[in-house]
Amino acid sequence: MNYVMSWTSARPAGVPAMRDAAPMRLTERRYADGETIFLRGDPGDSIMVVLSGRVALRLISRQGREILLGILGEGEMFGEVSALDGRGRSADAVALGDCRLQVIDGRDLRRMLKQSPEACLQMMELLTTRLRRTSDQLEGVALLNLSARLARLLLALSEAEQTAPGRAPRLPRTLSQRDLGLLIGASRSKVNVQIGRWLQDGTLSRENGALVLRDRDRLAEIAETEDV
Repeated sequence: MNYVMSWTSARPAGVPAMRDAAPMRLTERRYADGETIFLRGDPGDSIMVVLSGRVALRLISRQGREILLGILGEGEMFGEVSALDGRGRSADAVALGDCRLQVIDGRDLRRMLKQSPEACLQMMELLTTRLRRTSDQLEGVALLNLSARLARLLLALSEAEQTAPGRAPRLPRTLSQRDLGLLIGASRSKVNVQIGRWLQDGTLSRENGALVLRDRDRLAEIAETEDV
């Protein structure tokens, strides 16, 4: 059985105030698709910002059950938990497609938060946004049926994508149906069946391997269905 705690954000959460607050040691790292950035329990005294590509945050139990905590895109920050509390990493981080990261030393982060009220407020906003996201997802798993959870996810993912004016929103091709299932607490086969139905009725289509949202209004209506 798979569980899920939160999904991808609908908008980037960059750290401009933190970058401007004080001099920082910044390094850039690149990771190939599927490469491990860090593992749960690893020592970590840095935060990372996604410059390009995507990063999946996940947990895997000893029995092989997987929790996909979220998928982060350009401008989003991660690794702040261990940088703030000094303990090990709280989840695995894996590159989803080729990605480029900016790494900020944890000592610089803590010094920055002491010096800049604006940076503190921005960090608080980031943490509370993630808490709200977790609460929303727990509500979805408990109260919404699979089609509603999947519709919500597709809408959120499409909003995070940059789409040319006049074109229907689409999902990143790096996301598999298994990934979608892990994000809503459903099996890959059930996600496949529901996507197949929406492809047949024209709600979705495929272009160059990517899912395209042809009828966002219908998906938005389905997303409000509270019938488990």
